[in-house]
Amino acid sequence: MQQPFIPQRLVVVLIATALLLPIAACVVAAVASLMWGMGDRSGGAVLLRVAQAGGILWIIDLVCLLLTTATATLHGPDRRDEP
Repeated sequence: MQQPFIPQRLVVVLIATALLLPIAACVVAAVASLMWGMGDRSGGAVLLRVAQAGGILWIIDLVCLLLTTATATLHGPDRRDEP
């Protein structure tokens, strides 16, 4: 049996990250808003930047997930190299 072109573990990690990163970014943004409202402007600003970084990482993860699934689809499990 031939090993898969894209490891299944990589796809699972990318999917899990795609599901968890927006939740984490929203929670951090909510805490930043709470801190901002309580008067801790510097802490709120830092957490807002962390939430923005989480959003950027989420976009990067989605692009990587798209590329890995497209590559796996193009390679295909039933494709044979021998004639």
